[in-house]
Amino acid sequence: MENFNITVNSQDFTVEPQENGTYRIMNGEEKTGVIYAEPSDEGTQWRTLDGLEDSFVAEVGKLITRHNQ
Repeated sequence: MENFNITVNSQDFTVEPQENGTYRIMNGEEKTGVIYAEPSDEGTQWRTLDGLEDSFVAEVGKLITRHNQ
């Protein structure tokens, strides 16, 4: 998969899909964090092991899902 750009809270990020199913979120040359999708009873939940706010992770996940459709 190819990298693509998203905008969250008026800030631009690059999403770098990884071969293991995770997504590296970059702000310029700086890594913001890595997120991944996890199935749940309520549908797909987006998670991170990095110190990112849940609302940010959910918004980025929503934009990744929209891009991949």
